[in-house]
Amino acid sequence: MRMDHPLEILRDEGSQKTMGSDDIKIEYHPSSGIKAKVYSFDNFERRAADFLVPPPDSQPWSPFKSWLEFEIAEIMLEVGFNNQQTDRLVKLCHRCAVGKEKLTFKNHKDIHNMWEAASHRITKFTKEVISVPFTGDEGLREYDVHYRDLWELAADMLRNPRLFPHFTFDAHRLSKFDGNTFSQLPPGGKPLAYILYADKTKLSSFGTAKGYPVYARLANLLTAIRNGRGEGGGYVVGWLPIVKDEKLHSGKPSWVDFKNTVWHKSFARIISSLASKLQMGQWFECLDGVTRWFFLCILILSADFEEQSVMSLTRGIMSLWPCPICLSQAVINAARAKETFEEREELLKEQALCLIENAFWAVAFTCVHRALSHDHCHFNHGRLWSRHLWVELQKYVVTLGRAKVSQVDNRFEDFPRWRNLRHPNQVIGVTFTDSSVHEDISKMIIYATHDVLTETDCPLGYFLLRCVRLYLEMDMYAALEVHTANTIEEGRHTVQAFTSLMKQYMTQTADDNVKNWNFPKLHMTTHIFDDIEAKGATRNYNTKPNEQMHGPLKDWYLNRTNFKNVAEQILRIDHWLLVADDIGRRISDFDEYSQRKSDSDGEDDDALDDENTDIGPGADSISTLDPSQHVRMGSQQASQTFCSIENAHKTQVEFTNFRIKLNAFLNTFLPACNIPLPNGRRIHLQSDDTVTEYRFLRVNYESLVDWKQYTDYLRCNPQFFNMPRFDWVFIQTQNGVILGRLVFLFQCAIGNDILSLALIHPFDAPTGPRPRQDKQLNLLRVRAQQCAKAEFFSVQLIIRGALLVQDSGGNPLDYFVVDTIDTDMFLRVREMHQQAGHPVRI
Repeated sequence: MRMDHPLEILRDEGSQKTMGSDDIKIEYHPSSGIKAKVYSFDNFERRAADFLVPPPDSQPWSPFKSWLEFEIAEIMLEVGFNNQQTDRLVKLCHRCAVGKEKLTFKNHKDIHNMWEAASHRITKFTKEVISVPFTGDEGLREYDVHYRDLWELAADMLRNPRLFPHFTFDAHRLSKFDGNTFSQLPPGGKPLAYILYADKTKLSSFGTAKGYPVYARLANLLTAIRNGRGEGGGYVVGWLPIVKDEKLHSGKPSWVDFKNTVWHKSFARIISSLASKLQMGQWFECLDGVTRWFFLCILILSADFEEQSVMSLTRGIMSLWPCPICLSQAVINAARAKETFEEREELLKEQALCLIENAFWAVAFTCVHRALSHDHCHFNHGRLWSRHLWVELQKYVVTLGRAKVSQVDNRFEDFPRWRNLRHPNQVIGVTFTDSSVHEDISKMIIYATHDVLTETDCPLGYFLLRCVRLYLEMDMYAALEVHTANTIEEGRHTVQAFTSLMKQYMTQTADDNVKNWNFPKLHMTTHIFDDIEAKGATRNYNTKPNEQMHGPLKDWYLNRTNFKNVAEQILRIDHWLLVADDIGRRISDFDEYSQRKSDSDGEDDDALDDENTDIGPGADSISTLDPSQHVRMGSQQASQTFCSIENAHKTQVEFTNFRIKLNAFLNTFLPACNIPLPNGRRIHLQSDDTVTEYRFLRVNYESLVDWKQYTDYLRCNPQFFNMPRFDWVFIQTQNGVILGRLVFLFQCAIGNDILSLALIHPFDAPTGPRPRQDKQLNLLRVRAQQCAKAEFFSVQLIIRGALLVQDSGGNPLDYFVVDTIDTDMFLRVREMHQQAGHPVRI
């Protein structure tokens, strides 16, 4: 069962006789008139819609005079040339220009005018002035609002032949049959649904200059496109005014209401095209020739807590009812019916609401409280962990003394390396502002402190560590890219267990008046899986993709504005870059079309030359990695004889009798794989025979989460950036999946075959009774065999990489499997817990 799209929904069905194990069933919305379809798991795939692709524009660079002029102007735009640099480059181009195309640009003004002429290709920004009264002022206060027409922007994407095949117009249920029942996703959206994000950001380093961009994405597009960059991804659709605080009014209820009124009146301009079209819908002829009747809605509002309070018009973190999701509009309607201001204020204060016209009320099919969601980025890593759990943990470590602080810092510095996992040299007492750094710290914290914050030395610290472990499990369930009924149920149980254990911790620390655990973002965890059932996986409404769009805005402010009226300048650059991207893609399409047409015309002539075609050197080079292969070795070393290998590693017992053990392995392995022995004789490799060592292994694996292919990059290198690195792997054996550590990667020629093999140190020794701490922290302990028991394996038996960390306080052969690295690792370790018979704690 999949849940990677907010318009894909799921519900339980009874078993069907015609269904096979793992079959996929797609149910379309009744209004679509499309019958349900069933596919076998092996034959199921997501396909782009079929339609007749119109021939591309023969002059896609228009209104530029030529392809050359467009590319020159595009480079200037991307680099951010100033006026003098632009003029110099144009002069150089005139001096160097050769060929048929003529450069007509003379200065920066010519290029500026050309970008303005090309701006019509993408829906442009509109500037309006809103007027808002404030108590005590005689006149109205005016603010500028910049916005794109949301419907016209969607129409641009619908007209785009590169994007149109990836649109989903009919909401449908998609299920994976498990042999007995269907696990299905609940409803997730309307035919044409928007995801909107708004957040203030600092444009300057010191925060004196700020911007308030609004971003939009279409939920109908696939997540990979929608959350990506470029066409079909996030678009800047608005720029809200920022009301500067005035000392005379700041903090007063009337001033707060005024700022909220400005925000909602401005936002109403941005979504005005949605409100105007929602009652009757909008007819639109799509590229497949079908005229569709679209109904537009705001499916998801992606924002941090502060912006959520503004969007829902709640009274913020210190109010009596700060959660913006638990409220309803019925309270507002009841307040409107009250006769006096005092009566209205008393009712609204109880529910922490403001009696202001909400911009979202004008958009039919949209409830602001339901559109708001748990923000995985800000609520978990950026607040609950970084400002509460992590702060408390540091406090307990510090109370144990400097030696323990140094021990924890060293654990982080020495933590085994993993791709994209940052390793701060110091963590205790250091302040980090990046939530992604906090996310990495949280992934390692259990393994760095499990023998520091012990139940004996620091009971409260150990109890909090148990809470942190449940927080991490809750976070991993929330991060799953695809959900099933089982993962949602398990996630809910984890939230309940975390909440229950946190309440116990709060009770035990009730005498400590310094820490207040009564804050909204702890409560917001209760909404995680309600939001997932309603809107799909958290990546559909995670603010992280939108936060990443702030970076270019800051660069443009610093490098491309005169620091006056910056909104218009920044939005102009953003629009021109969108236009440049569109023109560049059209040119690419035209170039490919022309090339195919040329190849088709010359097909007969090419056939005559096939026999004389010479495949140049390097055609089979190892640098060209074939993604269809499960594993691929790299970092090739010089060939070595068995004698030299054994001499070079004579201090490592894993290499004792290396050649003899390899002979024994091959004589068993080859017949088991139906590979005939050379000349039908047993293999007897000699000491002067050679093998080729490799120090890099790329492993493609199918994720247990969404069944897509991902890649691990593994090392088996004694000097990787001046440090030895020998990664761990999951290995498929006849007796099940085991863990092991790479010792030596090599290729060996046997007859006409080249075998890719690995010498691996297995970590499958019995661990004995499970310690109490392992149970409470849900740790998976594995134990290494003696080094002399290293075994040979085909690299094809490697499933994927793994990350292990040594149990420093116990048996030196014992290691813990780090299951917080990614969602697939989390599910694989969970399976190993189940296979080991470990009880479910929750």
